[in-house]
Amino acid sequence: MADPYGMLAEIREATPAFAIENNGYRMWAITRYHDVRKVLADPTVLRDLVENRHAINSHCIVRQVPRAHLPHGSRRSFFDRDGENHHRLRSLVGNVFTPVRLAQLQPRVERLANELADTLPVGEPVDLAAAFARPIAGTIICELLGIPPNEQNMLAASESEMITSPIISEIEKAVGELHVFATNLATAKRERPGDDLSTRLLHLHEDAKMTEDELISTYILLMVGGMEPSSAIGNGAFALLTNPGELAKVLTDPELFTDCVDEIVRYESPFRFVPPRYTTAAVELDGVTIPAGELLLISLAAANRDPARFGEPDVFDIERNTTGHLGFGHGVHRCLGSELGKIEAATALRTLFQRFPGTRLIDPPEQARWRPGKFMRRLDALPVVLQ
Repeated sequence: MADPYGMLAEIREATPAFAIENNGYRMWAITRYHDVRKVLADPTVLRDLVENRHAINSHCIVRQVPRAHLPHGSRRSFFDRDGENHHRLRSLVGNVFTPVRLAQLQPRVERLANELADTLPVGEPVDLAAAFARPIAGTIICELLGIPPNEQNMLAASESEMITSPIISEIEKAVGELHVFATNLATAKRERPGDDLSTRLLHLHEDAKMTEDELISTYILLMVGGMEPSSAIGNGAFALLTNPGELAKVLTDPELFTDCVDEIVRYESPFRFVPPRYTTAAVELDGVTIPAGELLLISLAAANRDPARFGEPDVFDIERNTTGHLGFGHGVHRCLGSELGKIEAATALRTLFQRFPGTRLIDPPEQARWRPGKFMRRLDALPVVLQ
């Protein structure tokens, strides 16, 4: 977990696709940049594991192991769908992330970052992940959805356990909490509509444009996805603190903070792997054939450090041309909120380091605490002293 890149490089150099066991299922690990782009854009490679669960369970299970049981209907958002259902549901949310809407959010993110920076202690230990990164992401998504600010800590804790915990009971508890919260949110918006995204989505449900399961799943997706910029903020602060020459560059030219975010999500991709995909036709990758009916485990982290695509990929270089990086995914499932996430991360990092340019890590970099989940690349804590 501390350094996955050596193992990923070994797989990437050895073979285009490598069959492994993950959670009792046979999955094919795909790690090369051009192969990852290819399968993410392949319309025969599907995301909807619920729809295909019977075929998957009859063909891909290699060992019976305990697995998390998630609430019925919690995976019906566009994140977990394909084809027309994916397009229909994604388009209902997409108008929130237009350039005009994002421009309106920018001042709010800047005010929030400064307000939080005002509360940070100087000259004594503080966890930037808990005191700065998570509150920025949590506040913005709560305001967009019309969620009371006192619910933010619950949301952050449940989201983290849901997508990074290796313990089944913790995953089930977290998803159950989010499902109940989303259901209660729908009830609250029926009783007290607001000028927020939750209410707008509820009206779409009432107009028969999305089912109840789709509505609740979309609420969960937006809550979970809305917390994700905290990973880029934390990972970015860590990358800059462990590369003081790059930090000096952005402090000299603050405009570089915006471009810096693309290098952050390339260098420390928030997703080591994207959630598994399912093949409905054979996939050919440089002489290796993955048959139809197989699960794919696609590594954005390995692809973003592929030397065939990026020179010196293990070097953090904020002036690098990151065009084509896969930190936000690729194809029709590319992260819908990527531009908002970039605004949050760039604004947070710019505010933090302009206010406290002498900030230092408390622990050596090799002692950094990374969350243990297979899929995410996220710091559990980022203890620093601000100066």
